[in-house]
Amino acid sequence: MVSDPLARWWTQPVQVQRKAADGPYGPTFDPPATEVGKITAKRKKVLAPDGSEVISEARVSLPFVTAQIPPGSLVTLPDEFGGRTAEVLADQRHWGTELTPNFYSIDLT
Repeated sequence: MVSDPLARWWTQPVQVQRKAADGPYGPTFDPPATEVGKITAKRKKVLAPDGSEVISEARVSLPFVTAQIPPGSLVTLPDEFGGRTAEVLADQRHWGTELTPNFYSIDLT
């Protein structure tokens, strides 16, 4: 088993409700789950799944093996980041090189 070289960075818990489907009354979500990652509160422009440019207020970097958190999912940040619930705008698996390890990230409203 290969250890995660970024394990020491994964210290901030977020509560995730993964978007399961679009129902007749709006989106449906899986039960809440806690994931542990690294939160960066920084405004930046990202591409949404439809190709439009949107502004992200925060990014959560997570272990590469984290199950997908699809756009439209809801993420509740810890109190030190306002405790707010944000929507996932985009997700991406980052394939590293010899100098940069693999990780997964989600960009939030």
